[in-house]
Amino acid sequence: MRIILASSSPRRAELMRKLGMNFDVVPSKVEEKLEGEDFKDMVEKVALEKAKEVFERTFEERIVIGADTIVVIDREVLGKPRDFDEAKRFLKKLSGRVHEVYTGVAFVWSNGEHSFHEKTVVRFREIPESLIEMYVSSGSPLDKAGGYGIQDFGAIFVERIEGDFYNVMGFPIGKVWEFLFNKGWWK
Repeated sequence: MRIILASSSPRRAELMRKLGMNFDVVPSKVEEKLEGEDFKDMVEKVALEKAKEVFERTFEERIVIGADTIVVIDREVLGKPRDFDEAKRFLKKLSGRVHEVYTGVAFVWSNGEHSFHEKTVVRFREIPESLIEMYVSSGSPLDKAGGYGIQDFGAIFVERIEGDFYNVMGFPIGKVWEFLFNKGWWK
């Protein structure tokens, strides 16, 4: 069975490679609309829309995996910052505080679909403004929910996490593997 990752995220592709599986990347064209009150439903819905959109554009026997990640603090959803100023605002808001990272993952195949979410709680250290400026000027925060990457220089902001580390990278790979394995699709 062909496995397709419906994401342009290099981090998700990197994590999929850790499974030792062959897969193709076909980025979704779905615009991420972060609407709703229930964060877990929000990310699952977007992940499913992404997977369905790519499924409709591809052929042969396949399973398509979509994902969406958000950062939430004070019930405010922080997606990918639109610009440097928004990235700075996100990081200042997260500094010295606790936030949650939600990732929705969806699977679509010829006769079914399945989705789930993962939540990880992250505590940030106090971040000096000069460090925020330096990190944002690198451009790294602009393609990451919440404006930071736990796998890059942003790791120094993290004091501790409760939950799945890879979820903070945007892809809870253990649960992805478990679903594929239980379906007999992991070889």
